Amino acid sequence: MHCMGSLRVVRPTPYRLNIQTRLLLLCLSVATPLLAIGSFFLWQQYSMLKSQSQRDVTIEAKLAGHAIDEWLKGEREAARALAISINLFKADSPQRLIISALHNHPGWSEVFLVDPKGKLLSYVANHKVRAQSNPQLPLNSFGEILLKKHSKVSGYTTSPLSGRPALLINVPIHQADKIKEILIVSIEPTALLNLFHGLNEQSSPVVTVIDANKKVITRTLHNEIWEGQDATVPPPADNPDDRLWDTSSPGVGITNGAFGTFALEPLPDLGWLVVVAEPKSTTLNGAHNWLMLMLLLALSALGVSLLLAFLATMHFTKNINLFVQEAFAIGQGDLSRRVNVRASDELGTLAHAFNQMASKLEIDQEQKFLVERLAEAIRQSLDLDQILDTTVRELGRTLSASRCCLALLDDRESDFETPRQLVFEHVWYDSEQDGTPLNNRALVVASDSVLEMILTQGSILSLDLLEEGAGPSPLFQNENGSPDDWKSIRSLIACPIVANNVSKGLILVHQCNQLRTWSDSELELVQTTARHVTLAMQHAQLYSRTKMMAEQEMLINHIVRSVRSSLDLNTILNTATEELAKALGVSRCQIAQPNKNGPLVVSHEFHTTDLSSTQGVSLYSEPLDFHPAGSKQPRPGHNLVLGIDLNKITSSWDLPSSGRDGGNPGRAVTLKEAPIAIINDINSDSRTLPFKQFLDQVGSKSLIAAPLLSEQHLVGLLIVHQCDHERTWKSSEIQLVQAIADQLAIAITHAHLFAQIRYQAITDGLTGLYNHVYFKHRLAEEIRLADRKGMPCSLLMIDLDNLKQINDHFGHPVGDQAIRHVAGILKTLLRSGDTAARYGGEEFVVILPETSLLEAGLIGNRLCSQIANAQVPGLGRITASIGAASYPRQAIDLDDLIGKADKALYCAKAAGRNQIWIFEEPGRPVPEFRVPQRLLAAKNRSANDDA
Repeated sequence: MHCMGSLRVVRPTPYRLNIQTRLLLLCLSVATPLLAIGSFFLWQQYSMLKSQSQRDVTIEAKLAGHAIDEWLKGEREAARALAISINLFKADSPQRLIISALHNHPGWSEVFLVDPKGKLLSYVANHKVRAQSNPQLPLNSFGEILLKKHSKVSGYTTSPLSGRPALLINVPIHQADKIKEILIVSIEPTALLNLFHGLNEQSSPVVTVIDANKKVITRTLHNEIWEGQDATVPPPADNPDDRLWDTSSPGVGITNGAFGTFALEPLPDLGWLVVVAEPKSTTLNGAHNWLMLMLLLALSALGVSLLLAFLATMHFTKNINLFVQEAFAIGQGDLSRRVNVRASDELGTLAHAFNQMASKLEIDQEQKFLVERLAEAIRQSLDLDQILDTTVRELGRTLSASRCCLALLDDRESDFETPRQLVFEHVWYDSEQDGTPLNNRALVVASDSVLEMILTQGSILSLDLLEEGAGPSPLFQNENGSPDDWKSIRSLIACPIVANNVSKGLILVHQCNQLRTWSDSELELVQTTARHVTLAMQHAQLYSRTKMMAEQEMLINHIVRSVRSSLDLNTILNTATEELAKALGVSRCQIAQPNKNGPLVVSHEFHTTDLSSTQGVSLYSEPLDFHPAGSKQPRPGHNLVLGIDLNKITSSWDLPSSGRDGGNPGRAVTLKEAPIAIINDINSDSRTLPFKQFLDQVGSKSLIAAPLLSEQHLVGLLIVHQCDHERTWKSSEIQLVQAIADQLAIAITHAHLFAQIRYQAITDGLTGLYNHVYFKHRLAEEIRLADRKGMPCSLLMIDLDNLKQINDHFGHPVGDQAIRHVAGILKTLLRSGDTAARYGGEEFVVILPETSLLEAGLIGNRLCSQIANAQVPGLGRITASIGAASYPRQAIDLDDLIGKADKALYCAKAAGRNQIWIFEEPGRPVPEFRVPQRLLAAKNRSANDDA
């Protein structure tokens, strides 16, 4: 029996390095090339620093030259101003002006005033007037001025009187293109040192100024030695700066080893040279020491990295155990637990991932609660402001932000050239997070700014690195556009509020106390909130539109009830203008109608208390004739009424006539089109130019003009004005004005129809005089007035003689012509307060208020004569008989007065016609009913003679 066994080959485990050794080797492999690269980088930086020093010195030379040039310009302008003052105040002593100038310019030491020949006129030094021992100065100091007629600044020189070092400024004083006097100002060269105050240390740049003659004007280092020296000659042997001189230098010797870099800046207008030199101790030596220090630090860092790698492995196991324990706690649902692993390696990344997962779960839960609260607020309230305030407050608290605000676009301006504006009406802030309220609640959105891009594209934007003091916010294109409130923001979220693919505003979340990286869940929360805000705005807009439509419907119904319940047009129009003005919140509401004063005159108006009434004002500055027969054909484009084209008029305007017959209600103007005029800006709309005088008187800045049409006839114009500011009219407001205009047109039509029917009811169709019904009503009114005033009221009854024979021989049309002829005479001769009417057939009556019987007889006699003397076309002369009576002398009431006048008329006809009789009571010395016509004529002549 054989036993078989299995053989297992065991391979030796290869030697593996522990983690400490691996970390040490890794640190060495990484640190060695980094050390070599760092050394090369440091050497390169050393070379760059040297080049940078040369550039800095060049810039300093440019700045020094510019400073000297500007300083000399200022001194020259001051000297020129002093010369002008001396020339203007030539009657006074110039010494006071010169002393005042010396006080204002500390660098000025002396001021001379000489004539063109060199004679000294005035000399002031050290703020005092000095005596002149030598009044004649050499011409070489200002001879060039005589030739070029302009001021001159000299180089380094000495004063011609005191001999002190100076820079001379010569200013000629002209009179009639000739030099009258010359002003010479002496400035101490040391005044230039004030421009370079503080540059006197060994480590500071050395600035040297050389004039056109190669003389040193001033020097910031050892100026007492170099001032006035020749820059081309080596300095004295005992000069402490002799080490700075080098014969190879074009200026002062500054290019040897004592100085690292230098630069030359010429001043071509003066011929001067500015030399700026940087000591080598401040350029190269500092860089060399810095290089050595960095190499030492690199070696130290290598050793420290090895030590840290060893120490890190000692805690590796401990961190793993801690991570596992916390991970199990999170997995069991305790979202408040976090993995507290203080490491930046893979374990730290994993721990950070677990912590982010737990934080996201908590944020999701908070976001869910926030969304539920917002939805509940939207369901429970229709107050949009309350909902938006709740939204920004809850969102800011949920995100632990410094400030949360909601801005809506101001849509009052529709001009594309005008930038849009964000208005911040809803702002929440947390002072514990360094949040502050917004002082600037309005923000202009520039066309090329980031805000405009967000609003246009409709995409959310998060900015995580806004460094404090680094410049303007990225939301703005320049620093001037960034408000002070935005300069404290370190991080933010900007999310647009979009409705129907149009941006309505922004939700902005600010973090002011620290930089913050916004997570995706936080961005998603802001976007969800924006969608809920959009829904709330749509609900509020729908509610507002519904409420506005209901109010407009109530207003229209109120006007409709007024139209149906009243025939008083003035009451209807006054009510309509007042209600419409209050509904729209406008400054004025007017109705313009045609009358005898013009084609369109403001007849009814409602305005605010701060405005004055313009009722009775015509829309046209000059009288216009709209009758086609009496005017030329209107030119196209020259006949607009606030946007309504009158060139499309097809029938003329028949204005109502005024007079005792009550007038004839006018016909309207037929239009092919009558569009409503919408003018948002009076000053920029060319349609308003022909009516500028009317609009200026009204004070309108924006308006809506709607024609009042009745069966395509223009019966008036409804105009609403905004006088305190320009206004962009909404479509709902325009529709309301149009609806009210339609109802007012119906009201005016009804009123015109009523007036026409009333006119026809009280008017005789043949003569145009009042009829018998109106006569009885009018006579009763006049008798009541006579009783109240205690005045007489007389009545004439007129009968056309032989009308039956006229009708039989000439026909009824000729008889009608005779009746109209008598009616025309009555209209012409009677007074304005008298009333003429056709009593019936060929009889007429005339009511004469406040007229005695004798006066009535004289008026009747004049009518009788006028009728007899007039020619009737197709007939010739006709005559009439007249009877007169007076109340209360002959009659006791209306019927009695008519009966007495009728009896007098009967007597006149019986006496031979073509005469007037007046009624008299029995017992009088004259016949009972008759007064001879010749007697009345004599009395008429006597009355005319007395007049």
